[in-house]
Amino acid sequence: MMAGSIRKAVLHLDPLKSVVKTELVREDGTHEVKHIPGGALVNEFKAHIRMAPVRSGLLPPGVVSLTAYPDGWDVTLQNVTDRCTVWYHKTVYPDFPLPRLLLRCRMKGGMLNGFQMAVCDAGSLSPETKLYRFPFPNVNGFSLCVGTNQFTGYDTLWKLRGLMHRVLSLPFGDDYYKPDCTRLGLSARELFEHLKDKDPAYYYSDVLIPNGKTLTDFIGGGV
Repeated sequence: MMAGSIRKAVLHLDPLKSVVKTELVREDGTHEVKHIPGGALVNEFKAHIRMAPVRSGLLPPGVVSLTAYPDGWDVTLQNVTDRCTVWYHKTVYPDFPLPRLLLRCRMKGGMLNGFQMAVCDAGSLSPETKLYRFPFPNVNGFSLCVGTNQFTGYDTLWKLRGLMHRVLSLPFGDDYYKPDCTRLGLSARELFEHLKDKDPAYYYSDVLIPNGKTLTDFIGGGV
């Protein structure tokens, strides 16, 4: 190693001072000391950090929002059809009408967890899109109960394309249901029976109650 080259570099940090003391110790024994503003040092670090691009791959239909983390994704989907087969306990309701649903979860290591669900306004989505009280059972605030069901094998975002349908195929029970979650004031079974032959637009004219929140609250995880 050539004489005068750097043997070590030391940063002296003092939480009571706004400057950082930097010290270079060279092979020939000389020391070089500088005092640098903390903000300038942070900016210098940022300028020399290279982040690898995060590639989502092909996205499934209905993706509303993606947040990338070093170990996974936070994903929000919307239903791409307004009818689906649903179950209430052991009663099946084929072609059941639906409002616009949002489903959020965390994807990590091929597994999904942290499920949340909400109902939002019809029409084009925006950060201010209005949300409504969830009209069905199994949801508390935004938190969706999926029981003991395991959601594994989701190692690419494309595999989420059938997730909304899979979640909606889980039978609704009575957990978290309150008759005052809709304008109808019905029991859960009465609600499913009442809605089974309605048009999806009926939710917005006669059923849903605004909850004072927006799409931004849901994507950001606020309850």
